[in-house]
Amino acid sequence: MKRTMLTTALACPVLLFAMQAAHAAPQAHVVCGYSHTLGDDAIMMYGMPNHAMLHDFFGNAHTDADSTRESLRRLERTTCDNKADSSAYWAPSLRLPDGTVVKPAYQKTYYQASHVDTAPLTPFPAGLALLAGDHHGTAPNPHITFLCANGKGYTSKVGEVCGLRKAKDAVQFNIGIQFPNCWDGVNLKPAHGLANATYDVKGVCPDAFPVKIPTVNMNVAYVLPMISSLDTGKAQLSLDPLMHGDEREERWGSLYTAHADFMNGWTEDAARFMTDLCMNRGLDCGTTVPYGYEKAKANVWLSSREPDASHANAQSLLVEDNWQNGGRTKNGETLSLVKFKIPALPAGQDPSLFKYRVRIYGGKVETDGADQIFFYPASSDWDPASVSWNARPACSYKSDAVLYLNHKREYRMVDVDKAVRKALAQGKTEISWYIGGDRQGNHYQFEPASSPEGLILMLSGFQKTPEI
Repeated sequence: MKRTMLTTALACPVLLFAMQAAHAAPQAHVVCGYSHTLGDDAIMMYGMPNHAMLHDFFGNAHTDADSTRESLRRLERTTCDNKADSSAYWAPSLRLPDGTVVKPAYQKTYYQASHVDTAPLTPFPAGLALLAGDHHGTAPNPHITFLCANGKGYTSKVGEVCGLRKAKDAVQFNIGIQFPNCWDGVNLKPAHGLANATYDVKGVCPDAFPVKIPTVNMNVAYVLPMISSLDTGKAQLSLDPLMHGDEREERWGSLYTAHADFMNGWTEDAARFMTDLCMNRGLDCGTTVPYGYEKAKANVWLSSREPDASHANAQSLLVEDNWQNGGRTKNGETLSLVKFKIPALPAGQDPSLFKYRVRIYGGKVETDGADQIFFYPASSDWDPASVSWNARPACSYKSDAVLYLNHKREYRMVDVDKAVRKALAQGKTEISWYIGGDRQGNHYQFEPASSPEGLILMLSGFQKTPEI
């Protein structure tokens, strides 16, 4: 099931955007900086501001007691590096043994899965909310772990004393929270006395919770330069306060009360890509899950050797040309022609953070090293059923993009951002390219739109969130 997924950038072969084959399991990840702290909980205390325990929020910067799926998508500003993720993540505030309440630095969440060959994932439904951990906990929980960055790795037990992660640096303490990954298929939110999700057993979900979703593994990192050691047996987490009218009396519990909340704010395209086009294929897509994408709406290959033929339903897209020994027009030429609807830029985010790329699967036929192929602009007024070499859009042979590749059949990324932005500025909603060869007579094959590995035009947004 696993496939190597390597994305090769434009004209510079050393600039790589990698979607690697999964090492331990299929996954994607986000890093989200700390956003704000409130006594709010939009899942269990919806509409009751300042009545919940103190929570530290990550991701969507507008999360409060009144947050919903609709508000998360309408107000998209997020502290997460992947701008497709406007989810809300929150966890109780941490108090040091001396009584100081500290802010986390960031959280890193891995979306993971196992046994996808026999039990594939379903995308997160819009509006899904999940809980993990137990705020009444008094003992180790198999889904909660603790880490001293200078220590012995993750453990489910408290009591370890964290030291400086390196000389003259800081104490780093992490809390890991694993969310349930089997949804009941009915209830988008849990309620008091009603769980809407549970955990799989060896990749298989129980009958009462039959919908398998990605496992949300959230890791909250506290970087504490103000101390030289932390006794995890004496650190505490916020609990629900005693309310005296509108006044709060704070309460605190041991680290065994660790828990967290997740409210899905991924775009629907992103949630679908994460499962259907990434994790269910055994891939590690890292931070490349797109904000939006469109599969190729049409593709054909055309050949000067068959000037009146159209290959709209071919099992492969073929590319070959030779500009040597008499020039391009003296030799046979095969081009592939592809057309996409353009995914719209988000209205509520900085467009400079986004980039358009084509994902393509295939490679060179010959095994004699790597060469570059070209994406030439074409008009979109063509019909795959009738286009042929003799009845095709003009080709200027001035490329919008270059892809450097070898014979390995793998996923690759092609940066087409400038060309798509130009098309949008001209009011276009579709864009087409010819895929031309290396001009040396070598052959290339790619998966067509009808294939599970077919071409897609992706819109991705990213801004690095430091892991300090």
